[in-house]
Amino acid sequence: MAQGETKPSVLHVNDARTWRGGEQQTLYLARGMAGRGLRAELVCRPGSALADRARESGLVVHEVRMRSELDLSAALRIARLARRGAFNILHAHTAHAHALILLARRVFRARCRLVVHRRIEFPVGRRTLGLGRLKYGSGVDAYVAISNGVKESLVAAGIAPWGIFPVRSCTDPERFAAAEPTAELRRELCIPEDAYVVGNVGYLVGHKDHANLLRAAVIARESLPNLWVVIVGPGPLREELLKLAEELGMSERVVLTGFRSDIPQLLLMFDVFALSSSEEGICSSVLDAMAAGCPVVGTDAAGVREAVLDGRTGILVPVRDSGALARAIVRTACEPAEVGRMAEAAVQRVRDLFTVEALTDGTLDVYGRVLADEVGSDRPVEPAP
Repeated sequence: MAQGETKPSVLHVNDARTWRGGEQQTLYLARGMAGRGLRAELVCRPGSALADRARESGLVVHEVRMRSELDLSAALRIARLARRGAFNILHAHTAHAHALILLARRVFRARCRLVVHRRIEFPVGRRTLGLGRLKYGSGVDAYVAISNGVKESLVAAGIAPWGIFPVRSCTDPERFAAAEPTAELRRELCIPEDAYVVGNVGYLVGHKDHANLLRAAVIARESLPNLWVVIVGPGPLREELLKLAEELGMSERVVLTGFRSDIPQLLLMFDVFALSSSEEGICSSVLDAMAAGCPVVGTDAAGVREAVLDGRTGILVPVRDSGALARAIVRTACEPAEVGRMAEAAVQRVRDLFTVEALTDGTLDVYGRVLADEVGSDRPVEPAP
């Protein structure tokens, strides 16, 4: 920190119950701050996965019941924690947390600057008949967008571009570099040794469009008869996807693992990571796959193209195009040398741009601007390197 510059003291708020990419990013950032000697504490739901993992990392966690984004008792508790801890920034990492920190400052007089992380490409307020736009009207000092695509969606909602700062999501390359293959995985998941494994890691929800992946697999199987699909992650669409796999005649070749903690080993088992999403902020699972050296094919969904450079670090296809996704999957099997070159370039791209250090640096820059009242001069959208 520069001499005389106010150090950020941050209370991170995340109301998620489960463990997804946003929670991993929250933890990466809090740990990155703590590693630099800065105060970073978390407000989480009682018993949440983030609360448990943050404590395991040695971070201070405050468990607060957050029943909804209009939970006044939760907002009051957050305001009291902010005052007692003399925090100067409240940082919201979820949509509900966004509303709660606004209430904490406006209603309960928490004397903090407000920073909101936006990780999804969805138009603001799309799922609430426009009511969600109300909390984006005013009161937030700065928005952190995980990609330029997300920034553009916020600008489209009427938020001034000079208050939105692109800071890309990250991964931990060393976690994947240190991973070793586990021979037991294929046996555990009942996958033959000669299978060509198409993998995906993601919550089972609509915008991940796993149905697109299953339809692509049916087409690709005509050229790759030993193809199997492994989808890692929990979610509400599990039964629907199992039913679709049966309708497509793929039920014996599709494995839905549910939640797994051994992602590095699974990525080493995949022959290709296939992202099928129709919308994405940037997709931290893609970054994990790139860091692991797993070849990547994916849909050209907003922030994904900032991570995956088509033909250089992976293969991109149009969204919702099962035929194109199938052809890309087949290409990875037919052009191993070229695909291997792209995978090597992807590892280097992650090490250059998508690290915890880069996430921490970028976010600290936002905090510094907010605390110095420097959020006001226009900052143009920066192209992906």
